[in-house]
Amino acid sequence: MDLNSYLKPLYKWWRLIAVTVALAVVSSSISAIFQPAEYVSRTTLMTGSTFLNPNPDFGQIQIAQTLATIYADMAKREPIQNATMEALGIDWLPPYDARVVTNTQLIEILVTDTDPRRAQIIASELANQMILQSPAVNQSETGIRQEFITEQLSSLELQIQDTVKQIEELQKSLVVMNSTSQISKTEEDIRNLTERLVDLRGNYATFLANTQQGALNTLRVVEPANLPTKSSGTNKFLIIGLAAFVGLVLAGGAAYLLEFMDRTIKTTADVERIFNLPVIGYLASISENGNNATYVVSHPNSLVAESFRLLHSNLEFFQAYNSARTILVTSPTQGNGKTTIAVNLALTIAASEQRVAIVDADLRRPAVHTALKISQNPGLADIIHSKVSVKQVVRSVKGKGIDVVAAGNIPPSVTEVVGSKRIAAILNDMREDYDTIVVDAPPLVISDSYNLASKVDGVILVLEPGVTKDDQAKVIKEQLNRAGARIIGIVFNKVSDVSAKSYGDTEYLSMYAPQHYNDYVSSKPAVDEPDSGSKKLMAFFERGEVPPDVKDSLETAFDRFQEQRKSLFNRFRKPSKK
Repeated sequence: MDLNSYLKPLYKWWRLIAVTVALAVVSSSISAIFQPAEYVSRTTLMTGSTFLNPNPDFGQIQIAQTLATIYADMAKREPIQNATMEALGIDWLPPYDARVVTNTQLIEILVTDTDPRRAQIIASELANQMILQSPAVNQSETGIRQEFITEQLSSLELQIQDTVKQIEELQKSLVVMNSTSQISKTEEDIRNLTERLVDLRGNYATFLANTQQGALNTLRVVEPANLPTKSSGTNKFLIIGLAAFVGLVLAGGAAYLLEFMDRTIKTTADVERIFNLPVIGYLASISENGNNATYVVSHPNSLVAESFRLLHSNLEFFQAYNSARTILVTSPTQGNGKTTIAVNLALTIAASEQRVAIVDADLRRPAVHTALKISQNPGLADIIHSKVSVKQVVRSVKGKGIDVVAAGNIPPSVTEVVGSKRIAAILNDMREDYDTIVVDAPPLVISDSYNLASKVDGVILVLEPGVTKDDQAKVIKEQLNRAGARIIGIVFNKVSDVSAKSYGDTEYLSMYAPQHYNDYVSSKPAVDEPDSGSKKLMAFFERGEVPPDVKDSLETAFDRFQEQRKSLFNRFRKPSKK
């Protein structure tokens, strides 16, 4: 299987994919446009002062990291939040986060807000409130004590410096002294000052041990709250691009799912895969006020008439190798157009100066007599019951060049009549007078068709693309083989250029597409409208078909919009000055 087979669902359902991607882009664009820009302000705090210690202890580092985790958790709780709101005079806080930088004693506070200045102020105040909750200098009892210790340290530093200076001066004076009494007195003063210096230094060490310097349970700001200048979050164009990608993936998946669930015969490749037979004809839909069954006579230069001529040519190629003078036309279900094809085919063959007869063997729903506007009686059923002979039943259709054997008087037991062995004899008798005999049989959902198929030279199976399921087709093939029927080929009916492109039927597009037969096209065949709203929607996504009522409504709405626009323009246009 080539790459085109895998890409065919995407090509077939490209409208669904395009609409889905467009909706994703529009919705994400609207969301991104109306979403306000957000700014993030960050401030960083540090627990303890081990970072400044040239020889930090590992235990101190562990304690500092543990304290950082505790402070980060405290920052998210109500006491800090309430204190921050009270300090700023606000009653709410924007979203924020407090986290510990991995394997450090640093705490980051990140505030997200639509106003960058407000985010900075709140981040700064949160850090301040955390510091106030720590044993730092503040208005608490601990803070007052720390102020006292600091003052004492400053005083002791001055006294120590003054005492050291006095000792140095006394030691210098000893050098020039000659008096024993003066020397003795100076040495005594030096001893007293030295003892005092020792006491001062001891007191200084005691006070220093109770200060914040070197303390572990402290907080200080190492990075003030910044004023953000660029908005945070994902780029809006990236959001739109991701939405479009997700829409593309979902729609593509839906396309493959629809193809997987649609197990119907749609293309020439499907026919060859299941029946191992060729498609010998492609026929467009016929929809007009006249008689569709005689369309090739009323529209001899149409694309439909040319399609029937191509079908006739293919049958002649088949007959060159396999004699098939009696041809049965049938379909899987009712409504596939078998009667219309049978009559038009007979008329097409007759146009080539052959003697042609058509036999209406669909005794459950006979339609040939209605199509050719003749009487139903007498007919095939009367011949089988030996009421009349074949020559008494055959009627020529004026101006059409064919003879007809209508259904006749339908008996109560139709199956017994169709299954009669006399049908084979009747067809053999007609061989002497006709080159080709076309038999219109019931659909294959009825057993009558299989009995008839065993009594003719060849069978033409009419299929409508996208209607017959694979399983049903396989059963039909097995039943026809079991009946000993010989299938000449498959005819695709109600095919349009749009549906062929949608299904990817390359053989139809390359050989039977309308653009290759423009000289024969007199009018464009109409396509049957889908019945329900869901079918209309699927027909649009699959084949691009817009129902006439929807198209008319859109055109009417556009015309009204144009009229209203012109009316408003004329109303507000300034009058010209005279």
